[in-house]
Amino acid sequence: MGKNIPQINDESSKGTNFWGLVLMIVALAGIGTLGYMFIEGWSFLDALYMVVITLATVGFKEVHTMSPAGTIFTILLIVFGIVTLYYVLRMLSEYVLENKLEERFKSKRMDKTIQNLSGHIIVCGFGRVGTQVVSELDKDTTPFVVVEQDEALVEKCEAGGHMCVKGDATSEDTLKRAGVMNARGIVICLGRDSDTIMAIITAKAMNSSIFVVARANQGAAASKLSQVGADRVVSPHQIGGFRMASFALSPEVADFIDDIQDLGNSEIQIDDVIVPQSSPVAGHTIAQKLSNKVYGATVLAINKPDGKAIINPIGDTLVEAGDRLILIGTKEKLTEVLKLLGAQN
Repeated sequence: MGKNIPQINDESSKGTNFWGLVLMIVALAGIGTLGYMFIEGWSFLDALYMVVITLATVGFKEVHTMSPAGTIFTILLIVFGIVTLYYVLRMLSEYVLENKLEERFKSKRMDKTIQNLSGHIIVCGFGRVGTQVVSELDKDTTPFVVVEQDEALVEKCEAGGHMCVKGDATSEDTLKRAGVMNARGIVICLGRDSDTIMAIITAKAMNSSIFVVARANQGAAASKLSQVGADRVVSPHQIGGFRMASFALSPEVADFIDDIQDLGNSEIQIDDVIVPQSSPVAGHTIAQKLSNKVYGATVLAINKPDGKAIINPIGDTLVEAGDRLILIGTKEKLTEVLKLLGAQN
């Protein structure tokens, strides 16, 4: 996030003020009713009626003739009633003039949409790194939700048409609003490693199966992030240095890798699939069922369920149920292979 300093949510503050005024009106009516009952000895109904006509300033005649103490009490009740009325009118004006009601309804609709999501990705932080992550995710069909607490960045995110939850990514309430229990993954791009550690711990505590990708701002923090639950740790500085060196040493190879990594590239892509038990490919070799000459897609690697990886497998390598295949090919060819495998990402 741009800033990791706790901030007061304006919507929450407005909601608190609104209900505070409602409570003040109820309390004022209660005190006024009890006051007339105690001072004047009136019945509950007569006392409540007097409070209502007094606070409403309708000018009706008093229910009964009042004592001097009752008159003073009425004056005080009118003064407090006018002050309360002023704040009520001011609050209503702000809601109307600043479209607060519309914003609240919009926020509620977005919250409802997010809670109905499943298998989405949460991006914590909409700074320089988070913006780039969102840009790449936007090229794919997987839904995502951004969590950001800086007001300006939230507005920028929403202006881009993205679902955004305003709040602290280390907070359970914020992550709950982002649908962390039903999310398949979370990308944490916060500015401080201490906040990233807290966000990882919180997310894993709420959804132990969620896949966590975390940004490491300091090199020494990478191992700590892995220890607290990050499945993958990325250091932007390290990756940036590696990419620059790659372009300097082998620019053509680096360009090829760029094409593969570009999610919006329709020419060539890399995908990974798990071979199900019912797949017609299970129990056969690559040459028998997944020949590159037939389907135009190449198996780059096979990750076995026991953690063993077969890199650049040859034609007689056996494909078994539960294997995760890393495939490369055009989008069209990969779609055909996925249908053949009967597999799921």
